[in-house]
Amino acid sequence: MRPPILLTLLLAAVSLPASDAAKNLPKFEGGDIHKYWMDACARCHGVNGNGRDNNGSQLPDNGFDFTDSRKANKKKDSDWIKITLEGKDKMPSFKDKMTQADVEQMIPIMRKFSAK
Repeated sequence: MRPPILLTLLLAAVSLPASDAAKNLPKFEGGDIHKYWMDACARCHGVNGNGRDNNGSQLPDNGFDFTDSRKANKKKDSDWIKITLEGKDKMPSFKDKMTQADVEQMIPIMRKFSAK
């Protein structure tokens, strides 16, 4: 017996590689890096960098929790640049969305969350 078409499509969507997930993300084209965080990064990392929505519920593709200062402060800026541009685990590659200079502008936002 074959699974219903809807179930097949849902399973295919869930199993998309991170690179496919990045296709729907906007490209940073200069301007307000904070707005880009809200448009692209907050989808997984949350507005507050904790991987949760405004109600405190875990986001479906919850990303790294930047508010966990113990883990976040172990990362060097070069680690954040590499992970952002190349991707890691569920994190898609942003190499087609941002330059290294763009990511360097984003690092203070990431660091701000772990400073609290």
